[in-house]
Amino acid sequence: MSFAEIFTVVVPVFLVIAVGYGTGRRALFDAGGAQALRELTMQLALPAALLLSIWQTPRHVLVDQLPLVGLLAFGLLGVYAVLLGVLRLAARRSLRRAALFALACVQPQYAFMGTSILGGLFGTAEAAVPIAVAGILVNVVLDPVVLILLGMPDHPRSRAAVATEAASAVRRPALVTAGGGPLAQATAPLAAEAASSEPRSSILRTVGHALREPFCWGPVLGLVLSVSGVGLPEVADASLTLLAGASSAAALLYVGVSVARIGRPKLTPAVWAISLTSVVVLPLLVYGVGLTVASAADAAQAALIVAFPVSPVPLMFAARHGSTEDVRTIGSAVVLSLLLSFVTLPLLIGLVG
Repeated sequence: MSFAEIFTVVVPVFLVIAVGYGTGRRALFDAGGAQALRELTMQLALPAALLLSIWQTPRHVLVDQLPLVGLLAFGLLGVYAVLLGVLRLAARRSLRRAALFALACVQPQYAFMGTSILGGLFGTAEAAVPIAVAGILVNVVLDPVVLILLGMPDHPRSRAAVATEAASAVRRPALVTAGGGPLAQATAPLAAEAASSEPRSSILRTVGHALREPFCWGPVLGLVLSVSGVGLPEVADASLTLLAGASSAAALLYVGVSVARIGRPKLTPAVWAISLTSVVVLPLLVYGVGLTVASAADAAQAALIVAFPVSPVPLMFAARHGSTEDVRTIGSAVVLSLLLSFVTLPLLIGLVG
């Protein structure tokens, strides 16, 4: 593919993002408007596009995608685990900051930009499979794990203190009797059960919430229908096609509006490190590993999925669980990686062919 053809695919995407950025700067979309664009994309349009494309994909084509699943699991989950360990042990970052920064390095904007760029390169139906696989890995595995890590104390002593407080909280009502008998003998088992069940219930609750999102169950439903051989009714085809048509424009406008709300990036070493890892190091690593263990086509698709700029999701996590400095760093990385990707994406597309 020539660079003229590559830019024909890439440039319109960035022009629509620029339109979203302009509307955000002019305050045509406030916080509620930006959230509405995101919900339209993630709750309606993109799930419809993925459901339709996977449903139309023949069963044997889906079976052939297992190497791609492994490559994406390596790029999204395996690399995250390595970066978390490096940031935590070698760089001496706190657990919370290490979890956030590692997530920013590996979670790309595949959901917002992937449909337009990958669809233009490979076709909408073929691009839907890697996007759906990445969505399941991120939403069902990676993000819930990160949320659990963000809820953990940074030091073991803090956890012991929390357990002690929980135990004492359970013991206090032991002075009260229930059914005519004292509860003192039951306080220790109750405290242990509360301490052990809290993380488990948190994990299950987070995963259960992710599975209820249309962005997760839509592709799974399409996979079930395709594998079971259920034909696509003409009415469903037409309806899903109309709804899916809104996914690309709404997603790209949301990217532009969200960048406008972040403002000018602060170019610290951490921001450069996150941005370059996201759009250069990670895709090249995945592509190199893919050429070794899988086909060139699978390596190219996996590399392009992880080559998109930093997702706004780590920024949302930082706003809730991190410090002001974390928010500033990850927000700046979102903006810088988007600017860098205008150059890195065409170069990577030219490299993978």
